[in-house]
This record gives sequence, C-alpha cells and structure tokens, in this order.
Amino acid sequence: MMNKIYVLTCRWQKFESELPVSFMLQLNDRVKAIQRVFLCMFLLAGMGEASAIDVSPYKPGQVLTAEQGMELKERYDKRRVQAWRPAPERSGIDARPDADLVLYGISVLDRTVETIGPNVADVSKRYSGNSLNCSSCHQKGADGLPGTKYYAIPFNNIVNDYPNFRARSMTIGTAVDRVNGCMSRSMGDGKALPENSREMRAILAYFNWLAEGSAKDLAMQGTGLKKMDLPPRAADVFNGKKVYQAKCQYCHGVDGLGTKSPDYATLLSYQFPPLAGDDSYNDGAGMSRILKAAYFIHSNMPFGTAADTPALSADEAFDVAGYIVSLERPHKKGRENDFPDKKFRPVDYPVPEYFNGDAKAVERAKYGPFD
Repeated sequence: MMNKIYVLTCRWQKFESELPVSFMLQLNDRVKAIQRVFLCMFLLAGMGEASAIDVSPYKPGQVLTAEQGMELKERYDKRRVQAWRPAPERSGIDARPDADLVLYGISVLDRTVETIGPNVADVSKRYSGNSLNCSSCHQKGADGLPGTKYYAIPFNNIVNDYPNFRARSMTIGTAVDRVNGCMSRSMGDGKALPENSREMRAILAYFNWLAEGSAKDLAMQGTGLKKMDLPPRAADVFNGKKVYQAKCQYCHGVDGLGTKSPDYATLLSYQFPPLAGDDSYNDGAGMSRILKAAYFIHSNMPFGTAADTPALSADEAFDVAGYIVSLERPHKKGRENDFPDKKFRPVDYPVPEYFNGDAKAVERAKYGPFD
C-alpha cells in the first residue's frame, strides 16, 4: 500500500506542477491535502495489482480455457512498446518511504545464496534450493543492479507485464507467481516465498522502483531475450562442447559445474554459476530449454557481451546451448503437468509424456531442428 501511495503522490505532484501558478496559489494546504486523499482513493480503487493489460473479466489465479488464453495472449502481444528505460538513479531510493524494502530486494536478487540460500544460518530463510543467484540469469546492467541489463531478462518492466496469462498453468498469473515460478525451477527445488514475507515484499518494492517513470500500459524494448535466426538443423552437441571449452569453460568450469567461491563450504556459493549438476537449475526451468538458452547465450555470453554486439555466431550459440542442455541436472517433479493445453506448449520442452513415448520426437524437442 505504501508503494502505491508513494507512486500516486508523485503522479499528483507532477499534475500540480503543470497547473497555472495563479490557480495553485488559490488552494490552501488543507484543500490540497483533501484533493490528494480523494485522488489516491479514486486511483487505488481501480488499481489493484500493478497491471500491464486489462485482464478483465478474469481474476488472478483464475483458470482459463484455450480460447480465453489465446485472446488474452493476443491482447498482451498487441500492446504498444515504449523505449527501453534504465533503472532510476540509485541515490533516489533513500527518499522513498519503502527504502529499506527496496534495498533488501536488491540484496535478495543479487545475493540470493547469502540471503535465502539453502545453507543460510536462519533456517526459516532457506527458500532457495540451489547455489544460483537471481542475477545469474537476470543480469546486472551498467548500474550494477540485478535485472537491469538490456535483453538479459531484465526486471525493468515487470510491474507493467503482470498480471497476465501464464500458459504453463493456464491461469492469470501475477508478479508474485512469476517470482515463485523461479523459486521452484531456476532455484532448484526451492520453496515459494509467502506473499506477505519480507523477502517477497522487498522484491516487489524493487520492481516498483525500477518501473518509476515508465508507461503503465505499455510493453518495453529490451525486455525478455532477443531472438536470433536459428540454424535450419539440430544442434551439434559435439561442436557445442568444443565452443564451450574454448569460450565458456574458463568461468563455468569443466562439464558446466561452475567455479566455487572460497566460502563454498559455508554458503554453497559460486564465483561463476554452475550450468549443470546438483547446484544448478532443474529441467523445468526455462533456461533448461535449448531456444531460451541459445537466445540468452547469443546476447549475453561470454560475460560482458551486449545483445547488439554478440560475440558468438548464431550457430555457435545454438550448438553450445545444445551441449549445455545435454548435461545432467536435477529433475523437476511433475513437469509433465506443465502446459496442460498442448496448443501452448513450447516446441523445445522435451517432456517424454508430451510425446507418448516417441523418443525421436523428444530428441527433436531437445535439440531441434525447429521449423
């Protein structure tokens, strides 16, 4: 609530600044205060969750039919797109009434292993199930903040992208659902963050701060991952291993097992994240799918690469992604229940149950080719 009031007050102050000075001088402080209260009440009544699109007549958590989901997806895809907006100046956080929450949100997202990892001293805070930080995938931009890098799955527009239709569950999902989806997949067998927990409130406060100044109803350039033209073939895992050894192994280690930090024995933390093995994401995570991995690698790897100036060719990125998805990683129990309507299933999600035991179809979903 405090976050919303803060945002609304800023909007009102901007509105006031655009009125003629002669008019504003006629309003005493009491009248202006009453106006602000009524404006906040009016906007909050229709605000609910920060919303990118009008999801009416549906409600968060509601299960949709395929037709309803498709219609809502089209609504979402047809949004106008605003220009990329970097994070606000970090110095402005201190002036916010929720500054402590925003700063804690930064810590949780950037130092996940240290704050909510599987080996933190406070057992009640052990939410994450592996040794990754959220910023391992949601990379830091030039400002050093988690999830602020262009085309590295940034958080800059999260509050404008939710609620929306989530095909994995065929429901209307919120930003809370988005975070907790990562907790049980990208963060291994982690636990959902309670919506009223300090950690979840902090993450949402950070998302709200990042979106300051953005247009509430629009999509944003540079969010998600930048697609590339795929080679018209299956990934070459053997070549991918050679690319990995030449371009990736120095940081991510032999067999993708990462480079451990000096304090690994205490916190299970890594200097460079593992891409496979028990400390990495499971096979229900988006990054376990070859297309998402290839797009991420092409735009962001080796470390320091920018989406507009990729260091690897499309063929190299595709093959090294194939090698990485070939490596052993934890299994996500129940993933056969993902995407219950096959119309919405990603073409690169190799769940055997989807293909009725057709091993060739599973292999194709894992490595391509993709038409």
